[in-house]
Amino acid sequence: MGAWGPALFSDDLACDVRDDYRELIEDGITDEDAQRRILESYTEVLADPDEGPVVWLALAVTQSKIGRLDVTVRDRALSIIEQGEDLSRWADEGAKALAGRQAALLKVQAQLTGPQPERRRLRRPWRHVTDLTPGAVLAYRVPSGDVVLLRVARIDDDRVGCAPILSLMGYLGDRLPSQQELDGIPDAVDGSCPLGVSIDAVMKMTVFRVAVHRKKDPDYRDLGFECPAGLVRARPGDDVLNPEAYTHWQGLAETMEWYAGCR
Repeated sequence: MGAWGPALFSDDLACDVRDDYRELIEDGITDEDAQRRILESYTEVLADPDEGPVVWLALAVTQSKIGRLDVTVRDRALSIIEQGEDLSRWADEGAKALAGRQAALLKVQAQLTGPQPERRRLRRPWRHVTDLTPGAVLAYRVPSGDVVLLRVARIDDDRVGCAPILSLMGYLGDRLPSQQELDGIPDAVDGSCPLGVSIDAVMKMTVFRVAVHRKKDPDYRDLGFECPAGLVRARPGDDVLNPEAYTHWQGLAETMEWYAGCR
């Protein structure tokens, strides 16, 4: 079902509807247009007897919690609850799951029929924009004093941030390589430790998206990552290189130290 519990938002689809609607409001889209866009984007899902009710319920509750409950959406959601349209898929999960969903829908009903909150303005979340550029090389010294290298393959730019996609390079040494040497250092080989040591499959990560999520979080310089002079040339596939791990700079530093310790 894509749900991990009977609560309304213990469901991937409900969370997607909520997040999509809130993002539209954060971006300054009018209430009417935001609602229209959501209903249009979920047109096929709305036709599904199991998933359609989830869309209406999630949209109604999300609107209500920020003081934007539309009468049409409210009435459709209340009808779904009154007619039991959302319960058929839960009946197959057993009496306990069904009772849990019924209790969750009673809470939804109370939310939609009770006094509505004041209209809230939603602001876009703070967005960090990296000053790194494609081709830049980051050097990080692990506790032994050796240097680990990562290169910026590309920049991933979306509504919540502008973050580098870093590819680990196959290098560990006691000095920073020269510019000429940098261009000749290959990326770490997928499926093995970048230092040539076989490691558990869960930890075979060589491509990282590294973001700063909050103003108080450290950036790369704060954790000792350095940029040697010069850039490396773009490599085939850089424009479509996908991260194997999504992390922050502290997490990346810890991963590099762990990798170096595998040697």
